[in-house]
Amino acid sequence: MRDNLIPVIVGRSWQIAEGYHAIELRTTSGSVLPPFADGASIALCRNHAGNHGRIYPLLHDSSLSNTYVVGARQRDDRKADSPPAGFPMQEGDEAFVGMPISPPTVLDDRVQSILYAAGIGAASIAGIAKRLASAGQKFEVHHFARSADQAVHREEFDAIRSHGKVYRYFGLPDDLVVEKSAHAMSPTHPTTQIYCSGPLAFMDFIEHQGREWVYAGNIHKIVLGEQSA
Repeated sequence: MRDNLIPVIVGRSWQIAEGYHAIELRTTSGSVLPPFADGASIALCRNHAGNHGRIYPLLHDSSLSNTYVVGARQRDDRKADSPPAGFPMQEGDEAFVGMPISPPTVLDDRVQSILYAAGIGAASIAGIAKRLASAGQKFEVHHFARSADQAVHREEFDAIRSHGKVYRYFGLPDDLVVEKSAHAMSPTHPTTQIYCSGPLAFMDFIEHQGREWVYAGNIHKIVLGEQSA
């Protein structure tokens, strides 16, 4: 059993990009949920023991204090009524959420941050970028997606263009993704902070590239998806 799990009911869902949905989770008792910082995520579990847990990014899409909204990838089966991938619940089902998990965000005027986003991980990276922008920090975002329609949080990245650099790459083959990501940090200073969130393979090669330029402790991977119980 995990401590601090909160019972919720799965609510409505809607599309936020092609292949990606937002899903409401509201408390069963109507109680107020803990606040969270931009870029935070939560663990969603099927039962109070914390089994079959997955990590989802939190979105700032709800004005209700008893409701969280999370982002998730939809199953690629071309069925409009199918639940998102890794989200084996329907509207009305009961589940449990953990406390919000805040991403590591280093606020230091002396260093620059490079952020890499892919898939639903763009929701987490957009939140971190927003925090950096609010603090007046130097940063640049590199957002990868299969197409413009599948790019999560495009509007959020557009909103911070006046505070940092935002680069988008659509439909690149794997070798060009590696090339573009490597070029972004080559060369950079060892104190540069690197953030990445997306598919595991994507984060792994970002980490591998980053270790050639920055201190290992300056590479921050925001891991979403399946978690051990």
